[in-house]
Amino acid sequence: MVYSKLVSSLIALVAILFVSFFVRDWLVLHECGAVQSCLDSTSDFQNITKFAVTCIATLLAFAIGRRSVTKRDRFFLQTGFLMILCADFCFKILYNYFGTPETRENFISLGIGFFFMAQMILIYRHSRTKNTDWSFPWIYCFPLAAVIAMIVLAQLHVLESYVLMAVLAYIPVLLCSLVVACMTLKFKFFPKANANLIVLGMVCFTCCDALTGLSLLSGADHSTIEVFAAVSNNFIWLFYVPAIIFLALSGYRRNV
Repeated sequence: MVYSKLVSSLIALVAILFVSFFVRDWLVLHECGAVQSCLDSTSDFQNITKFAVTCIATLLAFAIGRRSVTKRDRFFLQTGFLMILCADFCFKILYNYFGTPETRENFISLGIGFFFMAQMILIYRHSRTKNTDWSFPWIYCFPLAAVIAMIVLAQLHVLESYVLMAVLAYIPVLLCSLVVACMTLKFKFFPKANANLIVLGMVCFTCCDALTGLSLLSGADHSTIEVFAAVSNNFIWLFYVPAIIFLALSGYRRNV
């Protein structure tokens, strides 16, 4: 498929930004080592350019226009990307520039919440077998059960960390979203090229979230684990960028 000049230009801009912040991430890691305070204080360029990439991916989703697979599909994709944009705003902007030691955990939990909503919307988008399908996806039972379980555990004071509860609720919805994305190849609702992009996008999304989990080990009191967490953190966007770009492009109708 030949994309419009606007879409091609946006993809090229994403590639330029990706190379710039990816290289910068490794230079900073080389200079700072695994010292988190040093990494945080020298990451302004990466924070801004990474959020810019999310903005561009969202713009790609909203530039679909009449080239959508269907109007409903375009609506679901664009709504999902609004949730992704809000999530990255929490992680890259609010957390780094407005967060305090007391509020940063709240921004992380809020960001995971937006990602949870994005995956729920994507599950609905990818589970349809026809354009008039309004049925409730049965696979929703797993993430909703996880949310209910977290609420019960919080009420019983078994879990008191909002971040931990958000992560434990997010894992099932991510896995369900991956499964449903892979099933688009079987459902045949999406053209094969679009379904392939959906699968690739969600595989990359899952890999980046797995690396995000490993990067959370940065608070461990062990130098080897700290280094491992810092290295994992630098690979997150290697998967996240293609994830959101593939998903955005999956909304464009393919011309053979």
